[in-house]
Amino acid sequence: MILFHRPLRPCSIQISRHALRALQSSSLLGLTPLETTITSYSSTPCRFSTSLNQFDVNSDSDKEDRFPVHHTKVNIAEIGRKGSHITLNYDHDILSTYHASWLWSNDPKKVTLPSGQRTCTPGQWRSVYDQPKIKSASIVYCGDVDNDAETSGASQIQVPGPTSKDCCHPLAIYGAQSPWVTAASFADSTKGTGLRPYLQIEWTTAQNGDSTTDSSSLFDVEWLERFRYDDSARANRREKTEIQPIHAIRRSGPPLRFYIQNNHCLEDEKYKITSKHEKDGLVHVNYQALIDSNGQVLESGLLNLLDAVFRDGAAIVSNTPRPAYLESDEENDFPVAHVAKAMSGGLLSHGALYGNIFHVREGEANSKNVAYTSVALCPHQDLAYYESPPGIQLLHCVGMGKGVLGGESTLIDAMAAAYQLRELRPESFEVLVKCPATFVKQRDGACMTYRRPHIVLAEEGYSRDNNKNIFDREIVAVHWSPPFEGPVLLPPDDVDRYYQAYADFEQMVDNALRSSEGSEDLSQYANDYTWERKLSPGEILVFNNRRMLHGRRGFSLQPCHTIEESQRHLVGCYTNIDDTLNQYRVLLRRSSDSIHVMNVCNESSILP
Repeated sequence: MILFHRPLRPCSIQISRHALRALQSSSLLGLTPLETTITSYSSTPCRFSTSLNQFDVNSDSDKEDRFPVHHTKVNIAEIGRKGSHITLNYDHDILSTYHASWLWSNDPKKVTLPSGQRTCTPGQWRSVYDQPKIKSASIVYCGDVDNDAETSGASQIQVPGPTSKDCCHPLAIYGAQSPWVTAASFADSTKGTGLRPYLQIEWTTAQNGDSTTDSSSLFDVEWLERFRYDDSARANRREKTEIQPIHAIRRSGPPLRFYIQNNHCLEDEKYKITSKHEKDGLVHVNYQALIDSNGQVLESGLLNLLDAVFRDGAAIVSNTPRPAYLESDEENDFPVAHVAKAMSGGLLSHGALYGNIFHVREGEANSKNVAYTSVALCPHQDLAYYESPPGIQLLHCVGMGKGVLGGESTLIDAMAAAYQLRELRPESFEVLVKCPATFVKQRDGACMTYRRPHIVLAEEGYSRDNNKNIFDREIVAVHWSPPFEGPVLLPPDDVDRYYQAYADFEQMVDNALRSSEGSEDLSQYANDYTWERKLSPGEILVFNNRRMLHGRRGFSLQPCHTIEESQRHLVGCYTNIDDTLNQYRVLLRRSSDSIHVMNVCNESSILP
């Protein structure tokens, strides 16, 4: 399968002050490495394969396919007072501390196979085992047991199988590798070639108040490095996943890609549209590249579509066939449902109010939404009054006659806009983080309300003052739907402040609003980052409803010779964010082992 990566190009935007602060926050200490002993284990021999598509037990495969090498150099810098933590020194003097409680709770030996469920809990760490302490530690270097020249005189130990880079488990629960593998171990990395480092911990525990006993744990250093939680590592992870204006689709073209080099953002002033993006700035995927003539889903095309939606926020499926019978009650009669089910793994969602398949057209029978008229729709998210709003929305254009004047679809990236609001109007940003809005859907047959802030930030932990560092925390969700909002319930002193902040953000995301004095910079952002185009029959606009605000220009219908020529008709449906994200990440795992997924705006950061 051909991988669909778009190249990362230098781009010119100033790195934000909070990101730069986080990147510079890690302090490096010069500590002396410790020396400790090594314990041996034994088990049935088994071989690694560096290819995720191959795995063989006791085979005669080439050496390069056996034990995957991890090239990071590491040593133990410090064991904390009373065994409370251990600090590792990685390449380039990167220090990272791991607490005894964290290591004990993530011990590979306490993971149930094959499900990956852990059998130990933090409560047991304290109440059953009396808070185990690190007695000693060592770095063990492991290699292939089948190379007699290298394993001569070496111990054989059982080590956790190396995991793929999207795995949160401390050993290989899925994929081609075995959870536990027998390897030859060395105390010195120079004793063999192609060696992989492991951290061995010797514990001192007292179970249920009994006498002190010793136990041990073994961790793959690559896994430990992947889940570093020091300030520098968390800042680096955030840089790879947080949505900023340089990730947003624009009026004039595709998103600007960026990379950070020596803590500076570089610009490619002549960003060239790749073959993946059309002139409208979105990735277009042909329907026939997604669904073949037999109705089977084509994985490569699906992966391209999911990647575009989760990286850019939106994409177009082109050349979609028209439904044979538009008034059908069967969802499978609609091509848009086939695309949606392919994206989510088989299910549509959020059909209680409007049906799993809904029609957006003027005069829709029993219409209970202003979308079924010809008036303009301001930028908004659908179903914001749900505890868990739809993740992906798909709108299939089945009719856009020549008699339709206006009716262009619009998109703007709410996450990127919130990021920029923090830079331009920090006071308004803080208000929208702290003051909950009221989202409402109430009519005959519907009574739904939900209170939440417009902008949601990642929590940083108990030791962090989340009020003081509000400008340094990652944005993980935006909730915005002006047509479906009710009375706010705020302290009297906050009411005017809330509506002023609301007006600032609305100015940033709705370029139909007239610029007021002092808000020219906000209006300019809306003009630069609003995508606008009239859809053509056969196109499906697919977008992340959590991230993108969608709208519509008002339209009028001119008399024509046929009904079709004077009709604007979209067929829509939704998918759940979790199901769709799961489908994307599983497909990524099959295709690559090194892709960072952008935040999907579901109030959580993506791990790892």
